[in-house]
Amino acid sequence: MEIEYILIPLVGLLAFYLKGITGAGPTVVIISFSSLIIDPKSTIVLASFVNVFGGFAMLRVDRVDVGKKYWIPIALVMAIGSVAGAALLKVIPNNGFQVILGIAFVLTGVWFIIRIPEPGVSKSDAPRKAGLMDMGVGAFSGVLGGFIGVNVPPLVLHFGRVLDKRNLRRLLVLIYLPAAISQTATFMVNGLLTPRVAFLGLLILPMIFLGIWLGNKTFEAVSEIWFRRVLGMLLIVISIRLILRSFM
Repeated sequence: MEIEYILIPLVGLLAFYLKGITGAGPTVVIISFSSLIIDPKSTIVLASFVNVFGGFAMLRVDRVDVGKKYWIPIALVMAIGSVAGAALLKVIPNNGFQVILGIAFVLTGVWFIIRIPEPGVSKSDAPRKAGLMDMGVGAFSGVLGGFIGVNVPPLVLHFGRVLDKRNLRRLLVLIYLPAAISQTATFMVNGLLTPRVAFLGLLILPMIFLGIWLGNKTFEAVSEIWFRRVLGMLLIVISIRLILRSFM
């Protein structure tokens, strides 16, 4: 048995364990760690494929009403952006892509370190309908998600200003799922969702539920601020290694 069939599921377990603790971040973990085992493009496809199943699993969490006129327009433009980013992924050379991915994760690592976990907003209800800025951020995040697999920072930085924690988490769950489905479908059409990647994704599926369960068990004992700082530093180290590997 190839070592990736053992290591990739363990990466998935770590990713969803961290999601159980922080409520976010499985895509970043899957892509950053898996890129040390398989080629970077395949990690984007793998994360998107797994997130389809993870998205359906998360629909049961935080069943608050954020309003269809608010989340559906954002979800639509994010899905369109995801298709554009996923299509762009096919035409980027591997070496150049590793550098782009590495730089993106350095910036993401810095964001994890300096971000304040609790936005501190007091508003409990979501706006009644989405504005142009909301849809612009959604579309931009969709392109980033399809291209480099990182779309959390702009979403949290923007929507965290107007939504409390529960509404923010619900919004992210609702808009991530259509984007993940759109990305995965585009990868499939472009021939990037290979049988090997799909098989690795299926190996991760049991880890989704186990990881979230374990993460929830240890949630109260972990400081989210220090957790994000450590995760950010790990991402920076891995990103630098990824960039260096592209020149070897």
